[in-house]
Amino acid sequence: MKRYCLLLLAASLFSADVPMPAEGENEVPWFTGSLLAPLGEVIPLGHFEIDVYPLFNVETGAYNGDWKAKGAPNFYSFNPQIYTYTGLTPWMDIQIVPQFSVNWTEGMRSVGFNDLFIALEFQLYSHVEKGWFPGVKLTLGEVFPTGKYQRLDPNKLGTDQMGHGAYSSYANLVLYRIYHIYDQHFLSFTLSGEYGISSRTHVHGLNAYGGGFSTNGNVRPGDSFQAICSFEYNLTQNWGLAFDTVWTHNDLTSFYGDLGTDEEGNPFEVGYPSDENLSFSPGIEYGFSENLGIVVGCWLSALGRNSAEFRSALANFYYYF
Repeated sequence: MKRYCLLLLAASLFSADVPMPAEGENEVPWFTGSLLAPLGEVIPLGHFEIDVYPLFNVETGAYNGDWKAKGAPNFYSFNPQIYTYTGLTPWMDIQIVPQFSVNWTEGMRSVGFNDLFIALEFQLYSHVEKGWFPGVKLTLGEVFPTGKYQRLDPNKLGTDQMGHGAYSSYANLVLYRIYHIYDQHFLSFTLSGEYGISSRTHVHGLNAYGGGFSTNGNVRPGDSFQAICSFEYNLTQNWGLAFDTVWTHNDLTSFYGDLGTDEEGNPFEVGYPSDENLSFSPGIEYGFSENLGIVVGCWLSALGRNSAEFRSALANFYYYF
């Protein structure tokens, strides 16, 4: 899976705001937020939210350049992430996402910290109870390369890679609104589009982009785009259903420098072609109150080109105060 789409993904980003009751309604649904869509509105000054997000992922293979899946030895990863949101003003908050991973495959296992994501979020427009126009939020984020990405051990089969070594800047625009359907039933809608650019990074030896023991040069990760369309529908005040559709694209990742050669004199490969991936994430949610809830579900790749084929189990425990 590519960066913060698997994450990265993104990324990031996993709770929805509680709506105001529609006219004539007394029971407000306690939406927890879907599994992958970003927050619809900022956390205001004086408030704080924490989202604990355990992700268990299995890469079962990869899609080739002809959109066909090819099997490979399963690569497992357990990736707990903690999303924290702190209100700075009535219209701006700060988001910080520390995380670590446990990776294993074919008898090899590694543990380490991943790259760190920090963002500022700005409420450009808040949706009102009446009308149809959604709220608009802008997120400007930066990924700091705190995870191991180079001089990897070839005997560990990629399990010791925890980051990508590049500073990456992201801009994410989010449209969000809750619609009253009938009686006590509501539908929340989130549409987000994220664009990311990354700095060049110097690599030595086996690294996150390929290579081998004698590789020495610079990698320029390709620009990325991710779109998420999400819906939530409440069955009761406590129970609800959620569904995310995710599309990701990454441009060509290029390399400049000495590829290095293996023991037989063949040059190592460094960099990736452009890629796409389409995935879905259904979930079921339960709100204990308007400030506390949990959503659990899965995340499945459906179609791709030069990207990972994966299956994930994930959850989000959130608390707003």
